Amino acid sequence: MTRGDPRAARVRAVLAGHRGDESEARSLLGDVDVGTRRAALGALDRIGSLTTSDLQSALKDTSGSVRRRALEIAAKRSDVEIGECLYDSDPAVAETAAFAIGERTETTAVPSLIAMANDHEDALCRESAVAALSALATVGEVDRAAILTCLLGVMNDRPQIRRRAVLGLFQFDEAEAEEAVQGALTDKDRQVRAIAGDLLGVVTD
Repeated sequence: MTRGDPRAARVRAVLAGHRGDESEARSLLGDVDVGTRRAALGALDRIGSLTTSDLQSALKDTSGSVRRRALEIAAKRSDVEIGECLYDSDPAVAETAAFAIGERTETTAVPSLIAMANDHEDALCRESAVAALSALATVGEVDRAAILTCLLGVMNDRPQIRRRAVLGLFQFDEAEAEEAVQGALTDKDRQVRAIAGDLLGVVTD
């Protein structure tokens, strides 16, 4: 590899993170190579030198891959606003934003997550939103009724989304939630049935 080779720049970024070389890692944040920018973000995060401004800039990067990496890091931090990322034009970025919000238990994002769970055209985004809502259902000062209504509604969606919804519904004491979990024992998808059975302590086929 020559120094001008993108692979060489990525190696430099990774090594900077392991060596604690903030200057080297920071110099690569604006590299033309997407993989290098991702690696530089990770390097600065590893050595504890990734600033709020660095993350905010990365969330506006032209590459969805870099934006996703920034959101993965932001899932462990609360100093960057990420709610708008739920509306990213790249479904993979929007999905990661829902995951990060669930990890950060940001209750203010509940309406946006409900909209994503109900209406997003990408199934993985809907699944991620349902998972985040399930995590938020146990947080104080949250609209549990709205989350419950959403989880009940998505029980008509794809199997992977129904599986997530069952896990969320099990956290509710309301009769309709209990009925939905019981009903999942006869779901046409075997994994949905298995999850409901595990939660209820019932053997399923």
